[in-house]
Amino acid sequence: MYDRRLDAILATAQLGSFSRAAAQLHISTPALIKQVNGFEQEHRLTLFHRTRSGVTLTDAGRSLVADAADIIEESDRALRHARRLEGCGVSIRVGVSLLRPATALLDLWPRLAPAMAAHHPPIRLELVPLSDAPDGFLYELGRLGDNVDVVVTGFSRDDWTNPCQTLQMATYQLCMGVPLTNPLANRARLTIDDLSGQRVHLPQFGGVMEEARKYLTRNTDIELVNLERYEFDVFNECAQSGDLLLAKSIWSNFHPSIRLIPMDWDITVPYGLLYSQHPTPLVRDFVAAVAELTGGVPRNP
Repeated sequence: MYDRRLDAILATAQLGSFSRAAAQLHISTPALIKQVNGFEQEHRLTLFHRTRSGVTLTDAGRSLVADAADIIEESDRALRHARRLEGCGVSIRVGVSLLRPATALLDLWPRLAPAMAAHHPPIRLELVPLSDAPDGFLYELGRLGDNVDVVVTGFSRDDWTNPCQTLQMATYQLCMGVPLTNPLANRARLTIDDLSGQRVHLPQFGGVMEEARKYLTRNTDIELVNLERYEFDVFNECAQSGDLLLAKSIWSNFHPSIRLIPMDWDITVPYGLLYSQHPTPLVRDFVAAVAELTGGVPRNP
């Protein structure tokens, strides 16, 4: 594992002072200086220029500090992974975000909890913040099992290429998000003819979204606006402009100024658990318990 003296080096580099770094780490200044000096002597490096006004990094120091954060994170990740493989972990870490709130799993938990309590060791849920940005979300999908064990989200039946396994739990309805300022907001259900003269924002990617796009193009009086991705700003923009937004039924309480209204189509989005291709025994048992309750079948794309 990484050399703990790196903490002293990083703090000193950030604060430019041995005394301030020592205060941040809650150790004495002489103790911190001893750690830094010892590291330099052991590895035959000079990491800091020392002056009466403080310290600054040498070229070697800048190189080490640039790499040290990654070294520490990778070391912590390796330890967490090893502990979970050892059976020390008793939590299933569920990634949650505004667009992926894990509501379906949390609603299922009262029925799932007895089996999880009887498991050895007992299994509990731990909610972990998840980024909605595509690069952040895809990054976590590529390393499921490190910081997050499972994510509950919609996924495509046909073009799923992400490196993880899936367990379909059910489906979301594909609805129309209608701002409260739009005259359609009071409707109980919408038809394609109701959307004449409206601007509808929807993603460009395929799957069920492409199915909805083909359906909407039947009405040439509908203006389709391509979305690069779903983001909270898109909901804000539609709420302000009055434009419509293709949305999943799970987002019914996502924005206070947008109401989700069913469409006269039968277009649904499968959703369920996403988890590592090589899950720990704990995660495998958890997925099996969810599958038993929902009738889903784990799938490795």
